[in-house]
Amino acid sequence: MTRSASGPSTPGTTPPDVSGQMLLAGFAGLRKGLLQWMRANIPTGGGMTVPRATLLMGLMLKTEPAGMGELGEPLGMSPRNMTVLVDGLEKEGLVRRVVHPSDRRIKLVELTEAGRTVVVQHLEPSQDTAAGLFDDFTAEERGELLRLLLKTADALRERGIDMPPPPGQN
Repeated sequence: MTRSASGPSTPGTTPPDVSGQMLLAGFAGLRKGLLQWMRANIPTGGGMTVPRATLLMGLMLKTEPAGMGELGEPLGMSPRNMTVLVDGLEKEGLVRRVVHPSDRRIKLVELTEAGRTVVVQHLEPSQDTAAGLFDDFTAEERGELLRLLLKTADALRERGIDMPPPPGQN
């Protein structure tokens, strides 16, 4: 069911009075709620946080080591904060830095076997639980939501905002 500023509307309809400001406010609230939902579904113990989990999950999807800038982009993290994040994961043996194959000055990051184990045994199941948020959506609704999110990302790219690639296009 969709809602307008004055309350509920007919299921499957969009109220005509939805402004860009209302959408921005909705996105801001949704972002906050999603972060809380993700935090609530991250495995407890071991100091796991949303950025740490996101970095480890992102590395699991990579077929080769990745640069810190590439890894930090989806997290919106500065290079300094990425260094701190990777340092901590490296001390725990979950990631390691490796030399770039064609430029020895560049360090890349990759998962260790211990890091892969954490992802498979702890993070993937918790992400599946978190993704359960969308279980009440029909396949059509999930497709439409993804289409609208991708359209929003495209609009940001057209306005010069650097956006990560769409899901499945890493």
